[in-house]
Amino acid sequence: MQLRKPFLLLAIAGTVVVGAALPAAADDTAATFSLTGGDLTLSVGATAALTDEAAGVAANVITGTLGAVAVTDSRGGTAGWVASAASTTFTGTGLSVSDGVTYTNGTVTETGTNTVAAATAASLTTTAVAVATATEVSGSNTASWNPTLNVSMAAGALAGDYVGTVTTSLV
Repeated sequence: MQLRKPFLLLAIAGTVVVGAALPAAADDTAATFSLTGGDLTLSVGATAALTDEAAGVAANVITGTLGAVAVTDSRGGTAGWVASAASTTFTGTGLSVSDGVTYTNGTVTETGTNTVAAATAASLTTTAVAVATATEVSGSNTASWNPTLNVSMAAGALAGDYVGTVTTSLV
């Protein structure tokens, strides 16, 4: 009886191995799935306070940062994108008017696969100009920067509060 147990266990193990190695029939199942692309989005700050300067006889350049600008490309493809900016003149009630606005991106932080060319002192008017262009895109990616705005005021500009609008767009 003791001799039969090992042979019985060996016979069962052999049947399992042979049964697994030689299927009676086999067929394939094709498995498929889709990766769904998302949106191309832009995020900018709602307001920005530029550095105050003293009114004077000489021309002034008012400088400050606009806050973080972030592009999120969840489309999952290879199409690039272009971020553009435009600016109104800076004015105040009964005051002087700015005579130039420039936009500089600074350091662009990228994630995913993309290469972003950033603007260096892009002169802004009411017509949008490219301030960041993504190329060599593959899959989902992001880019962010904190642009500096320089507003030129003519010599003799009047003291007071000035307001302008910078519009950032994305295509």
